[in-house]
Amino acid sequence: MKRYRLSVCKGSTCKAGGADGVHAAARDALSEQRLVPRCELYRGGCYGFCHMGPNVVVREDTGRKRDPLSPEDFQLMGWDGEVYYSEMTPEKMRRVVNEHIANDAPVRELFGQPDTPDPDDG
Repeated sequence: MKRYRLSVCKGSTCKAGGADGVHAAARDALSEQRLVPRCELYRGGCYGFCHMGPNVVVREDTGRKRDPLSPEDFQLMGWDGEVYYSEMTPEKMRRVVNEHIANDAPVRELFGQPDTPDPDDG
């Protein structure tokens, strides 16, 4: 059975866009479905995709020792089993928990596209 680490951005733009509600929805859904032993939930730093937030990163837990100095809390690492979700809402987060975490089926239609340009940069 796969295990996961789920991170909800806590950057100011994501928080303003509803990241606290997304985190609460993840916490509640994991608890309700008794998935807490299978998925570690935490708040990550800013991933740099503020214009696409709230942002969520799900990584398969492969047993890799967690390095407290690793940049994984604020950037995509490109690791196998890493999925980036953007423009998350509490409803979308519940779907990610129901499908990705509970059934090992990432929700492709909710995947973020990190190469999407920030409209404010143009």
